[in-house]
Amino acid sequence: MKFFYPPKTLVVAATICLYASTDSRAATNYGNFSGTTVTFENVTEWSPTGDPLPLYGAPVVIGNTLDFTPSFFSSATNGANDVTDGTLSFLLKAKPGNAITSVLFSERGDFTFTGIGGTINTYVSVTATFFIDIYKVDGVALMTPLQLTETATFTPSASGIFDKVAYPTPPNTRLWTGSLNLNVNNALTSALIPYINGATEISFELDNILVAQSETGTSATITKKDFKGFGVTVNEVPEPTSLALLFCGAGWLLIRRKAN
Repeated sequence: MKFFYPPKTLVVAATICLYASTDSRAATNYGNFSGTTVTFENVTEWSPTGDPLPLYGAPVVIGNTLDFTPSFFSSATNGANDVTDGTLSFLLKAKPGNAITSVLFSERGDFTFTGIGGTINTYVSVTATFFIDIYKVDGVALMTPLQLTETATFTPSASGIFDKVAYPTPPNTRLWTGSLNLNVNNALTSALIPYINGATEISFELDNILVAQSETGTSATITKKDFKGFGVTVNEVPEPTSLALLFCGAGWLLIRRKAN
């Protein structure tokens, strides 16, 4: 889908406006997936700007990680621009006896500039904004969900904006990566929410936007090649019998020390 796009200094404001102007949209629901100690429910993608689906494609589960092979890119040439906007959502649940302590998101791809000359207004960008609701802690529903908004950081530029001046040609193609490591326990502590083991039910909505902006005589392309969405670190909750054995062992050691 094509849009008029301003110079790169206004990319962030523009992408926020795009997100706010969502309308009716087709969606693809890939269903539920079971990991080692968590489940991913109602994994769904859609495009707020009406881009053809799939963008992420159907995932597979490897351990506790949803792994996607996306077909996600933006390309513009000779003064044109292109925006590709894909949203992904799901409900993450810890299986009984487990709690969610952290969630790692990562993605990577490449970007290409061609043509002679060009200014900072021949550029590409990638953004990843996460809207997170923590619903349950230690299996108990919170009276009010804890709402978090997080953004990924990128390389070779933390902002996710790469222009033709900073990355001149040749070489024409360079790699980019993005990541977010959400420490769920730290988020609970910062919000003064008490817990024993941690969160057990969290919803995620990710808005992932690629932008390509060109000038006369130049072209710009950015592609997402790999998306390891939401690798989950889980704290295994000890069974009551295991805790009893642990305390008995500690007590036995204490008795022996006193006897000696």
